[in-house]
Formats: sequence, C-alpha cells, structure tokens
Amino acid sequence: MSRTCDICGKHPMHGNKVSNSYNHTRRTWRPNLLKIKTEIDGTTRTLRICTQCLKSDFIVKKINVRPANAGAPKAE
Repeated sequence: MSRTCDICGKHPMHGNKVSNSYNHTRRTWRPNLLKIKTEIDGTTRTLRICTQCLKSDFIVKKINVRPANAGAPKAE
C-alpha cells in the first residue's frame, strides 16, 4: 500500500535524526494519513488522505445516517 495522500500527493520524507553528540541516524517522517469514504461521481470510494486535506475541506466524508429510533423496539 502506498503511503501517499490521494489529494495533495504528500509522501514520506527521509533525513537524519541528529543526537546531542551530533551522531546522525537515518529516519523517515511519514504523513498522517486516514482512510476516508467519499462519494465521487455517484460511486463510493475509499481514499487515503492526509489530515491537512481533510481539515481544508477538499473532500466531503460520506456518512451513513440512521434514524434516531432505528434500534428501538416497536411500540404496540
């Protein structure tokens, strides 16, 4: 699975972690990705988007809304 945002293309960055004694160790910074269901052209798709794209309202989340009394027993 790709660790890339489907909206903005943000991907993992590589660099060095630098300690107090100035030792360099390779490390990876990964984007904060979420799996979000959205409706595109009438079909439901699951996208991997970063939290900044979700915060910026680039997509609208698909939410399954049930009536408030859907699980209640029927009154006689």
